[in-house]
Amino acid sequence: MASRFEEFIDIEKFKKALNYAAQATGLAFSVLDPLGKVIISPMNEAEFCKEARKDHQVAFTCVDCIVHSAIAAAKSKRTHFFKCQYDILEFVVPIFINGEYVAAVCGGEVCVDINDHVDYVYPKEKFDDRLTELYGEIKVVEKERYYSATKLVEMMVNNLSSLDIMLKIATASVESNKVDDRVKKAVDYIHNNYSKKITSAQLAKLSCVSENYFSKLFMRIMKTNVGDYIAAYRIEKAKNYLLQTDLKVGKVAEIVGFEDPAYFHRIFKRYTSMTPNAFRKSINPMHS
Repeated sequence: MASRFEEFIDIEKFKKALNYAAQATGLAFSVLDPLGKVIISPMNEAEFCKEARKDHQVAFTCVDCIVHSAIAAAKSKRTHFFKCQYDILEFVVPIFINGEYVAAVCGGEVCVDINDHVDYVYPKEKFDDRLTELYGEIKVVEKERYYSATKLVEMMVNNLSSLDIMLKIATASVESNKVDDRVKKAVDYIHNNYSKKITSAQLAKLSCVSENYFSKLFMRIMKTNVGDYIAAYRIEKAKNYLLQTDLKVGKVAEIVGFEDPAYFHRIFKRYTSMTPNAFRKSINPMHS
């Protein structure tokens, strides 16, 4: 049975993105569900960790460390840093879908001096003497590079959580046979008129119900409120314009329904963790 994470994420694409991150940073990455079940198997593993985990008890302890740290990260809603039983630095970035904790990206398997920022150090254990040489080969990563890697993963996760997943959940709801025709009519209106001013009152009138009832109905079926759905849809359209045209950012904002360019910048950054210009350049570095 697919996990909640797998219901809305293209696993192969996310795996490919993590693999690129692993190659660029030298860190190992994996994705686990809240119970510790592997969703994406470890990539770029340290040879020491790979050999050590051949012992089932060691493997169990490693997963236990990750699960407990992931729960702590989910509770605090931030990246959690910890040192495993072999004093190897790891981090976990929690992933939320519609407010529900569904998975965590685990990264690390390197040595780096950030003791002052470690959230938890697990009790140390001895490892088999035959692994001593491999332990000495564990990569040493500069503090700045390590933090940059965590920020990269956080941006990937924030992009997933704040925009793509919301729209996938909403699309799945609209395509369901159980969807209320009144909500479907409103969603179709949003899709066809996103460049215009749209209010809950307009949509409620279109759906022939009170504004208060419509807001509750929309939230129940779409799993997000009207304002957030409209904003997310507009940002998705803005991303397409930024990538496929040379239009200035202010013009893009106007086309997708934002009257105030400064407000557009704030909303765009909230959903993508980047400014519109930074997003455009991240895909096309040659764009001035």
